[in-house]
Amino acid sequence: MKRISGFYRWRPGLALLVMTLTVGACAQNPVTGRKELLLVSEDWELSVGRQQYAPLRQAQGGDYVVDPGVEAYVREVGNRLAAESDRKLPYEFNVINDSTPNAWALPGGKISINRGLLTELNNEAELAAVLGHEIVHAAAKHGARGATRGIGLQLAVITATVAGSRKGYGQLAQLGSTIGAQIVNSRYGRSAELESDLYGMRYMARAGYDPAGAVDLQKTFLRLAEGRRQDFLSGLFASHPPSLLRVQANIETAATLPEGGDIGVDRYREAMARLKAKQPAYERFDRAQKLASDGNTKQAEALVREAMKIEPREGHFASFLGDIERQRRNYEQAKRHYDRAIAMNSDFFYYWLQRGKVHQAQRNTLAARADFARSVKLMPTADAQAALGAIALDQGRKSEAKRWYAMAAQAEGSAGNQARAALAKLAPPVDSRNYVQVRRGVAPDGNLAFQIVNQTSRPVRSVQLGIRLAPGAAQQTSNVRRLIPAGKHVVINTGRPITRARLGGVKVVVLGAQLAN
Repeated sequence: MKRISGFYRWRPGLALLVMTLTVGACAQNPVTGRKELLLVSEDWELSVGRQQYAPLRQAQGGDYVVDPGVEAYVREVGNRLAAESDRKLPYEFNVINDSTPNAWALPGGKISINRGLLTELNNEAELAAVLGHEIVHAAAKHGARGATRGIGLQLAVITATVAGSRKGYGQLAQLGSTIGAQIVNSRYGRSAELESDLYGMRYMARAGYDPAGAVDLQKTFLRLAEGRRQDFLSGLFASHPPSLLRVQANIETAATLPEGGDIGVDRYREAMARLKAKQPAYERFDRAQKLASDGNTKQAEALVREAMKIEPREGHFASFLGDIERQRRNYEQAKRHYDRAIAMNSDFFYYWLQRGKVHQAQRNTLAARADFARSVKLMPTADAQAALGAIALDQGRKSEAKRWYAMAAQAEGSAGNQARAALAKLAPPVDSRNYVQVRRGVAPDGNLAFQIVNQTSRPVRSVQLGIRLAPGAAQQTSNVRRLIPAGKHVVINTGRPITRARLGGVKVVVLGAQLAN
């Protein structure tokens, strides 16, 4: 690898080598006590958790708010377990409004459990087993360690695309290759699963729960897996596969822990009473989404109206009817449904995004702009960003339009393509800084890294960077010869260690670039 003014020239064959074969330091795992190769810093974990926790919940259906007591109860149980964790993190616990039985943890202690898994559990001890397991994944760096391969900057821009054909709100937005999406969708190895079961059960016992709840939980999961429950196979079992080995290991672990403890059957039933009573409404809604994706909107509408009679406080149901009416171009009726959804839950991006599209179709630009802006604050999607770019352009605010299109151009799909095409017209490739963007950050190995984003509709190469490592320092240059496809980005690890405090003093600009033929 050839050095250029203190930095490395990127060569395609060395891309993986730069990002994965980094020199690490051995450190003691806070959970197991074993010496392990430290691939990520705690600062990296905390940053990923803070940045990606809310967008990931939004992308999967938003938080369950119909009965706030459910989430409050989950947090109470989660905090009781987190207090016994071997690693103190800013733990958070939320309930996602989706029927797929699932639970996941991000680095930094950010943990979510789906509504659909809560309806499958029988008591508080089983809930404690799920949450304790996820706490260990975060505390023992399981997700962070597996996600460091090929991951670039510590802080990356999240721009999602709204799925064009979805089978449920849990597949509403696609976050592509973001760090958080990789972590929650990855399959843990057998050793990580056994480790999380073991220490999760120890946390249960310390918190006063009966660890036998973890045995019962794994037996249930194994039975459901053998029955090939599709929702489980596409949810929890995809990343946390059950096995006879896990059941037996949990039995052996339980034998080493104090007998008895809290099971919490009555408390769990009381906390989940409304959710379980309204389960038939969500079953109808899930069937309706499948019917709508197959083109049978009439029957889908009938099922959702039945669901609304059972659970009149669910915003997803009203929004779904809004989608149907918008598809039929009955915009006033669609708007009324979206209004109702927003009144039920004003913190879910999709309702605002869809109502913005209705306002746009009705040529109510002021209302559309407000709704798209609110949607972007909750969840940055290329759909909303491109729409805001178009509105700004129509109103003669070209600089603002460029900013919105530049953000949307980083996404795949039609909205990203639209944004790249619009950006190319607004900023012809005379000055390369108009269509190539560079960001600085900290790579998982603690080195200074740069993310170069191609915002055009054509590939670029030979990107020249001007880099100033500290205020007043001389500017250095680095030439990135790698081809960057349209709408894509590359990450350069410079090999230079840097702290978060020093990162603020680093300045980097694009000096030049070439459009590929």
